[in-house]
Order: sequence, then structure tokens, then C-alpha cells
Amino acid sequence: MKDWIPLTAENVAALPGCVGVFEVADENGVTIIDYAGGRTSFGLRGALEECLGQGLQFRYERTNAYLSRYRELAQVFRNETGRSPRNLRGAEAPAGHVRAN
Repeated sequence: MKDWIPLTAENVAALPGCVGVFEVADENGVTIIDYAGGRTSFGLRGALEECLGQGLQFRYERTNAYLSRYRELAQVFRNETGRSPRNLRGAEAPAGHVRAN
């Protein structure tokens, strides 16, 4: 993943309109792990426009294997924190376990 970037309209407008995964964080840590898929209007740019907010940061990764990478990120987050990110609580969070090396 890339470095954290402030989640502003200007930074989001500069994003590519391609598929990939992203994380959004506030001052308490990661709150959203999600993806921009083939049905997402304007790709990463469109998906992150829906998340714009004060004091938030984001990072993203362009990848055609966005579903696999999304599942991996959610599983790693759960392994490291013992919980799901806020956007996946009460939803069908990706199941599985990623083993540490």
C-alpha cells in the first residue's frame, strides 16, 4: 500500500479511475477497508468520493485482483486487531485466517 494521504476533494480528484483497494483512517486508526471494482463508477476516484470527510486519510493500491486483495487486507486487519473494520461490522466480512510468516 502507498503512504497515507489526506482525504480531500483535491487528492481524490487526482486518483486514477481504475480498480483497486483502499483503506480510510481517522485519528483512531483504520475505519474502512473496501475496493473499487468493475461496477464502481470512476473506479478508485468514485469510491473514495463517497468517503470524503474531515480529518480522514486514505491509501490505495491499484490491482486487477481487487477482490482477493480486499479479502486479504480485511483478514490481516482482523488478525492484528481482533475485530473487523467499522464498515464491515455486522456485514458479511471476508472470512478466513491469514497466518503470520
